[in-house]
Amino acid sequence: NCVAETAVAKNKCLKESGALVPESFDQLYSLILNTFKEKVASGHWKIKPETSPPPIPVDYKYAREMGLIRKPSAFISTICDERGNEPTYSSHSISKILEQEHGIGVTIGLLWFQRLLSPQINRFLEMCIIILADHGPAVSGAHNTIVTARAGKDMLSSLCTGLLTIGDRFGGAISGAASQFWGAFCSKKLPADFVQEMRKKGELILGIGHMIKSVTNPDERVKK
Repeated sequence: NCVAETAVAKNKCLKESGALVPESFDQLYSLILNTFKEKVASGHWKIKPETSPPPIPVDYKYAREMGLIRKPSAFISTICDERGNEPTYSSHSISKILEQEHGIGVTIGLLWFQRLLSPQINRFLEMCIIILADHGPAVSGAHNTIVTARAGKDMLSSLCTGLLTIGDRFGGAISGAASQFWGAFCSKKLPADFVQEMRKKGELILGIGHMIKSVTNPDERVKK
């Protein structure tokens, strides 16, 4: 290397340019400290009061183990708001619903569809509940429909999940009846002949309704 590329030559150039250059690396600290004191004494620099550093947040895992915080709830309700003095169904308070003597149809409309439905639709919903109240939500079709709807799926998808559970253990009478009637139709049998044949075989003709129902003890819901 040439002389101009050495550290001594570079330090000499810095000094000639007005820079403060220590004689050695060990003197760098003293040079910085003395320069700082001179600037403060001459009034060029002003010492600002030191501020406390911001506190470091507690680690999430540690805070949870110590019981300082808890995981937020994963349950979210989009149909009922319980943050006020009383719950509201789609911005309608329960007291207002009771004061206006609304029925279960209006309540279902507010909870499920988040709006007031027409009187005809409300009456239809109430009629469905009255007719099917003895079945409850425990059967597989109703259970699957409820779970799918709770997962945020649309009404058509929820209904399909319930219908797809129809089989030997649920709704089997409907599938069996369709199979029997279709077989009789393909064989071109008259209804009377079909009934006589099933009677001779000692087999029940499946259909709509419970097995305890009969001609002498019909189910009024499907009689007509």
